[in-house]
This record gives sequence, C-alpha cells and structure tokens, in this order.
Amino acid sequence: MRCRQAEKSFLRSFDRALEAQEKNELEEHFQSCTRCQNKEKEYRMILGVLREEEIPDLLPHFWERLQVKIQERRKVSILPLWQKWSLRVIPGTLVLILVLAVAMIFILPRRQEELSQSEVLLLQNENPLLEAKNLLEQKKLEDQNMMLIFTALEEKESSRRYFP
Repeated sequence: MRCRQAEKSFLRSFDRALEAQEKNELEEHFQSCTRCQNKEKEYRMILGVLREEEIPDLLPHFWERLQVKIQERRKVSILPLWQKWSLRVIPGTLVLILVLAVAMIFILPRRQEELSQSEVLLLQNENPLLEAKNLLEQKKLEDQNMMLIFTALEEKESSRRYFP
C-alpha cells in the first residue's frame, strides 16, 4: 500500500468505515512507514481537540433559514450547469455544420446549367450578331409569306361578297 492510499484509509478509519482486509493492509503499512504513523498521530490529536469542544446549541429557526439558502443555491447552480453544457455543445454543433457542408459540396451532384444561344455561339467562336441577323431575315420572309396568304384570303372573301 502506498502512503496516499494509507492516508485515505486511516482517515476513513476514524469513521470506522474500513473492512478487515483494508485494516490489515493499513497495519502492515504502519509497521514499515514511520511517516504515515506520525501523520496518523497528528490527525488523531486534531480529532481529539475537536471532540473536546462543546457543540453550541442551534439558534432558533436555523433549519428554516438553512432550507431557504439551500434552495437559493440550487436555483443558482442551474446556470453554471447550462454554461458548461453550452460550452461543449457549441463546438460540437460547429463541427457538425462543417461536416455537413463538406458532405454537400463533395457528395451532392452538381447541376449542369444550360447555356443560352449567345453563350453557345461565343464558345464556338462565332459572332452572335450574325445569327441574330439570320433569324431576323427569316422572320421577315415569314411575315411576307403571311401577308400574301392574308391578302389572298381577303381577295377571295371580297369577291364572294360582291358576286353571289
């Protein structure tokens, strides 16, 4: 048994809380260690002085005041527990957010955005204005064709109106 263990054991022995095996080990240690013997004598002397003094009588309403103080401490003690808990949760939450962000970046597939016609033409090293000019010329041709069709329809309708 080491000296620290022996000191704890003989402090518990003052309260008569030792088992038989622990008492035997303590006695064996005392036989080989004079330092622990001296410490035990000092503790016994202190304990003897403390036991000699009379315990004063309690003041009236002592227990009621003590109960109030205990309840106040319980209310106050919730705050430090919350602070300790929050100090551990905040870094954990930040790590979780970081892991989720990295997972979203690397795991989720990227969406391919479609390019506009002008972007496609620029990538093919073509002039987008020429393409626009061609489209406008085609539209003019379509407009001309439509005008011819409507004109022809109007002529047929007008001839039917006047000639039965």
